[in-house]
Amino acid sequence: MKKLFLIGIVILLLCGCEGEKNVESYISSDKALVSINYPVTNINILDDKISAYVNQTYYNFKKMKSTIKPELNISYTYKEINSEIVNVSIKTEIITDKTINKIKTFTYNKNNDKFLTMEDLVGDLEGFDYEIKKELLEKYQDADMEYLSNISYDYFTIDDDNLTLYFNPTEIKSKYEELIYLDIPLDSLKLLINIDEFEENDTYLSIKKRNISLDDKVVALTFDDGPSKYTEKILDVLKKYDACGTFFLIGNKVDFYRDVLKRMINEGSEIGNHSYDHKLLTRLSKKQFEEEINKTQDAIKKATGFTPLLFRPTYGGYTDLLKSYTDLKFVLWDVDSRDWQVKTKSKILQNVLPNVKSGSIILMHDNHEYSLNALNDIISNLKKQGYKFVTVSELLELKNLRENE
Repeated sequence: MKKLFLIGIVILLLCGCEGEKNVESYISSDKALVSINYPVTNINILDDKISAYVNQTYYNFKKMKSTIKPELNISYTYKEINSEIVNVSIKTEIITDKTINKIKTFTYNKNNDKFLTMEDLVGDLEGFDYEIKKELLEKYQDADMEYLSNISYDYFTIDDDNLTLYFNPTEIKSKYEELIYLDIPLDSLKLLINIDEFEENDTYLSIKKRNISLDDKVVALTFDDGPSKYTEKILDVLKKYDACGTFFLIGNKVDFYRDVLKRMINEGSEIGNHSYDHKLLTRLSKKQFEEEINKTQDAIKKATGFTPLLFRPTYGGYTDLLKSYTDLKFVLWDVDSRDWQVKTKSKILQNVLPNVKSGSIILMHDNHEYSLNALNDIISNLKKQGYKFVTVSELLELKNLRENE
C-alpha cells in the first residue's frame, strides 16, 4: 500500500489540475537532476495520455541505477496544425551510465475525438514508404534491414515547413544515441489536411529604463524555469510595488506564453536565456550547448522582438569553456531563496531577507506557488529598508559605473 501511495503523490505532483492551457513543470536537483516540462492542453483525453506517459517515464527513471548523478530531461513541442488538430511531441533524455533518447508523439483531432496516424495525414503511402526507407538507408547506413521492412511511422511532428519523422535509436539499431529523424518538406507530400501558417510578429519591444542614482540601494529579483501558470500573478505583485524582475526563461515554454512575455517587457522587467530544455550544460558538446542557447534566443526574439543579453546556466553549472561559446553574459546569484526545496513562505523569507545587501541578485523560481506566496513579503520588507528594484542589466551597469567613478 505504501508503494501505491507514493506513486499517487508523483502523479499529483506532475499532473496539472487547472482548467486552462499551460505548461506543467517539475524541476529538481536534489537526488537527481530532473527537468520535466509538458503541455496541458485542456483537452482531457489528450492530457490524460500525455500525463500518463510522463508519469510512467519518471517512475521508471527513479528505479534506474547509476554510478553518476542521474539526469532526466523531458521536453516537448506543441503545434496547433489547424483549428481541429493538435500535435504534441514528448522528448525524453535519460543520462545514467549510458544515454537514452526516446520520443512519443500525439496527434489529436478535436472534432472527432480521434488520435491520428500517418494514414490520416498523407496520401500515397506506398510511395511515401519507399522514399522514407531510401532516405533512412542513405542517412543511417547501419540501420537494421529487418526493422526497416516492418517500419511504422508512429512518431511525427509538423511545423509550417516540414513533417518530421522520428525513430527511436534502440529500435532502428544504429550506432547513434541521439534520436533519428528525417525532415520531409510539406510541399513534397500529398497532405490530406490543411495546415494553418503562423503569422510572424512584427512588434519589437524594449525595456523601459528606471531613474537610478549611484547612491541608491538596489537589488535584482530573478526568476528561473518559467514562464508558468504563476508568472502572471508574479507580474501582478511586481506591478503592485512598481518593481521589476529578470526572468530567465526555458525556451520550450516561450511559445505557450507569448502574451506573458510581452507583458514582462511592457512593464519594465527583463528576459534572460535559461536554455531550451534545461539540460545540465557541462554534459553537452559545443554544438549541443549552442543549440540550447540559439533556439531560446530565436524563440524569445520571435515572440517579443527582444533579444536577451543575459544567460543563467541550469543548476548553476558551467565552465570557462562553455562561457567562451557565447557572447551572452553569464549571471549567477548571491542570495538563494531555495524556494524549490524549502517550499514554505517562512523558510523562503529566512533564506532571503537577512542575506540581502545593495547589489544583491536574488534567485527565485516562477514555476512554484510557494515562491509567489513569499514574493509580496520580500518586496515590501526590502522596500521598507530603502531598496530599489532593478533588472540585472541595470544592476550590472550601475556596478560598472560605481567601479569607474
